[in-house]
Amino acid sequence: MKRHLRKLPHALFLFLACWLILHFDPAGLVFNLPGILIVIAGTLAATMLGQSPRGVLELLRQLPDKLRCKSDINEVDMALFVKVADFFRLGNIRYAELGTRRITTPLLRSGAQMVLDRTPSADIQRTLQWKIGAQRERDQAEIQIFRTMMTLAPAFGMLGTLFGLISMLYGLDARSMEHIGEAMGFAMLTTVYGLLLANLVLKPIIIRLEMHSRQRLAWMHVQIEAIAMMEEKCHAGVIQDALLAFLECPELGQSRGEIELTAVHTS
Repeated sequence: MKRHLRKLPHALFLFLACWLILHFDPAGLVFNLPGILIVIAGTLAATMLGQSPRGVLELLRQLPDKLRCKSDINEVDMALFVKVADFFRLGNIRYAELGTRRITTPLLRSGAQMVLDRTPSADIQRTLQWKIGAQRERDQAEIQIFRTMMTLAPAFGMLGTLFGLISMLYGLDARSMEHIGEAMGFAMLTTVYGLLLANLVLKPIIIRLEMHSRQRLAWMHVQIEAIAMMEEKCHAGVIQDALLAFLECPELGQSRGEIELTAVHTS
């Protein structure tokens, strides 16, 4: 039920957009449905031929969630990790293991567990770096799909333009100026649709995904440094200050007071 309620605003927006198009442009002079279909369907089909069709469809399905300004940083997990590091420094391994089980952030949890298992430092760093590399590859694969779409959209806009010009040339024999005008309008509109799709839709999506990827990878590197500090048995306050220094970045929208309050409640 909640899922249907979340989809209701999108359905209302789509209905309103269709009504505005039919009300203000009933002749299709600006919003030409065949031209839009050529650009969108052609771009999507060509992308699916070059990529995994299932992967492309799954990425489009998850796109609203990926574009939301949702941080990967879990303040509760951060506070728990600081407590686990403190328990480990004091030699309370049992409490450290219990705290590690409550951490939900995968990298922090696996790193802390490896430290508690006395895994060699080189192996810990190697394993965590592999995880960062795998995340980077996943992010780049998703971004590459939209880069491909951004490249193809203007090309299919030009394809629609060629279709319109061919139709216009066929109409010259009939000496119908109305047909020539419609064909020429269709030819120009498809080029506009391709440019709009590439520059006003796909390019902002790429910029947003790249920004989220940079933030995610930066946070993962900070987690590795925190795990290394835990292994070196640094004081919990030093680890917390190091984490807070990263969170004070204005781009992340976090505040020192919020994190410290969370740490107090989870102590």
